[in-house]
Amino acid sequence: MEELITVQKYASKYRLSIHNVIKKTMSGELATVEKEENSKKVTYIVLNPETTHEPAPSADASPTLHEDEIDYQKAYEDLHKEYLVLKTKYEKLLAASSLPRE
Repeated sequence: MEELITVQKYASKYRLSIHNVIKKTMSGELATVEKEENSKKVTYIVLNPETTHEPAPSADASPTLHEDEIDYQKAYEDLHKEYLVLKTKYEKLLAASSLPRE
């Protein structure tokens, strides 16, 4: 059995913006039916029970991958060590270049 639902109710049910729902209807991703009620055209979205509707991913439910986590303290220490090595090499080069040539 098909269920008809308005664009606004569909947007709130699946936590989408009305703009995104309209874009989906215009692109043909969602089946729509236009009916005239009180001399106004009302667009309904056709919901089929066999059609799966995926809810929109929420921003706060982003998965964290342990493989991609960065240990910022260790990275900072490594970069600082490299900086100190390069700084001493640079200072030695400056000291060597400032010596008078014979």
